[in-house]
Amino acid sequence: MVGQLWTWTVAVAAVLAALLTGGRGAVRELLSRLVRWRVGLRWYAVVLLGPAAFWVLTTGLFAALGGIWEDGPLASTATDWALLSVVLLIAALTDGLGEELGWRGFALPQLLARYTPLAASLVLGVVWAAWHLPLLWTSGAALHQQPPWLLVLDVTAKAILFTWVFLHTRGSVLLAVLFHASLNVFSIPLAASSAGRPALQVLALVLEWVIAAAVVVATRREFLGRARDPACLPHGHRVGSLWVGATGSYARWP
Repeated sequence: MVGQLWTWTVAVAAVLAALLTGGRGAVRELLSRLVRWRVGLRWYAVVLLGPAAFWVLTTGLFAALGGIWEDGPLASTATDWALLSVVLLIAALTDGLGEELGWRGFALPQLLARYTPLAASLVLGVVWAAWHLPLLWTSGAALHQQPPWLLVLDVTAKAILFTWVFLHTRGSVLLAVLFHASLNVFSIPLAASSAGRPALQVLALVLEWVIAAAVVVATRREFLGRARDPACLPHGHRVGSLWVGATGSYARWP
């Protein structure tokens, strides 16, 4: 119960911040991101199947290099795999929705209004990692006694991938929630290093950064320039002589 409340503090803070900085229009814009579902089926495949493919790639490469890791994202029984959709739903409604309304719903658009997508990702990645720091000293938590640098590098690489999805789904928080849930289910836990398998986590971290770097290079015009899609920018933001309305559309600046 305490863990669930902890997760939802980000969402509550996002709603309050939107209300204080932009009024009800900003809150409506924030919540509207949760129902932006018309983004193309390929992006649902990316956020739902991408983490599973990464898990297969990492553990497969680890095994090919002589490593042994028998744990999976779920137990290997048919019953547990049949419950995958339920596990994803629970992850989406807890960590996914509780965090992403804040990180990608409020914080990322605000950062994109001031920085390039790459810089915004790096800043948000550090903040996102800092928010998880108490778990490093919480007995029983999956991150207990893990080195902070490992957490920062892992989360920052993921932040770049979240921004990539965000920019291509017109600022959809719904897709960010699903991506977060899938990453949680198909994860190579940081705690793997405490079980005598540091090589596995290092391999996963290297592959994460290879993928993140490939995304930045492949979409460098988007990542190194300023975001101009009104759907990805905050309510009331000015772009030249135009400003972004609560619906994510442009209008002439008064």
